[in-house]
Amino acid sequence: MLLLGAGCLDGVTTAPREADAGAAPSAPDLRAQVQRLLDRRARAVREGDARAFVRQLGRGDGLRVRQLRWFRSVTQLPWQRFDYEVLGTDWDTRPAARWGRTVLVPTVVHRTRLRGFDRLVVERDVGFAVSFDGDRPRIVSDQDADGRAMLRGTPAPWDLAAVQVRRAPGVLGVFDDRTVAAAPRLMAAVSDGIAVLRRSLLFRWPGRVVVYHVRDPRVLDTVTDVPGGSIDLLGALTVPTYSRPEISPVASVRMLVMPVSVEAGEPFLGRLVRHELAHVALGARDDGAPTWLSEGLAEYLGASALPRAQRQIPTVAVRRAQQPQRGMPSSASFNGPDQDWHYAVSWMALDHVAATAGEPAIWSLLEAFEARPAGPDDEGVDRVLRAELGYDAAGLARRAAARIRDLYGAGG
Repeated sequence: MLLLGAGCLDGVTTAPREADAGAAPSAPDLRAQVQRLLDRRARAVREGDARAFVRQLGRGDGLRVRQLRWFRSVTQLPWQRFDYEVLGTDWDTRPAARWGRTVLVPTVVHRTRLRGFDRLVVERDVGFAVSFDGDRPRIVSDQDADGRAMLRGTPAPWDLAAVQVRRAPGVLGVFDDRTVAAAPRLMAAVSDGIAVLRRSLLFRWPGRVVVYHVRDPRVLDTVTDVPGGSIDLLGALTVPTYSRPEISPVASVRMLVMPVSVEAGEPFLGRLVRHELAHVALGARDDGAPTWLSEGLAEYLGASALPRAQRQIPTVAVRRAQQPQRGMPSSASFNGPDQDWHYAVSWMALDHVAATAGEPAIWSLLEAFEARPAGPDDEGVDRVLRAELGYDAAGLARRAAARIRDLYGAGG
């Protein structure tokens, strides 16, 4: 989008094209200048050069404050790739007089990859208003005319708030000012959890993860696809980061750990971290499995490192285990009102399998669902269970309930 005031391009101070030294620069010429501007911006970030970064910015509208906050955040991260590509299309925004007399607002692809943590390059479409008034082009806004950030797709925490980054073996931790004091405790728990998981898994896993631990509501409000619908009810969750927003392979699976979980301390924190790490490690291996198997396996791996006396189960599960069981939880309603029971019975189902057939039987069951997916409505679950275990979902649920009664009794 080329936004022109009176006089159009007559006042733009840019190098003319060699083919026509007297002509004002065309839109392609201006896009080429924006590309060079963003190349310098990317180089300043990669090199941590704040002075070079600021030279690309105009003044006013809080731009420098926002951009310097962003610069101080992203320069803490280990970038393997960080660059921009100016496209031939423009951002959908109306002109803003404060941007200047001659402005280009192109759509830009921002490509990043965190070294050692992202399996693929992450691409996001962003927009910048670039003014050609003055001695050289400058970015004059990272927001559209209505004050909205020019960004498509789910933003990272550093796109929205000031963050502080910490490193530990296998862990890249992202905190805000209100959570960074808890960094040593959380980073230690995640590093320990990685070590436990790598000993438990029957496949090779690099054992590396990005962990978010923030309180800033601007960040938390952008988290989508929350199990149960409310992030306030969760202790942690995994956050898939797509190569392109929601339409492409996953570049990495990151973890968001809520402050209430860190405040709870051990053994709760370690168990919850191992649960989420199990999801990170499994990746797509459980895509064909019913939810009860994915979550039950994560619960099993999260709890198995604890002494039996510390493997707590919800009281509601002890009560429900006294009732007749008709089957395992459906994937569609797993995170509904009965989710405490669903997690417990799923965990105890796999605990029963491990106790009676050995842990390898759990992994064989997962591989069987990977080879013959149950489908979105859990079709075919009984077929796989009978082939692997010799009984169906109702039989597994009855055995899981019996294990709860055996381990926890009627009083919990």
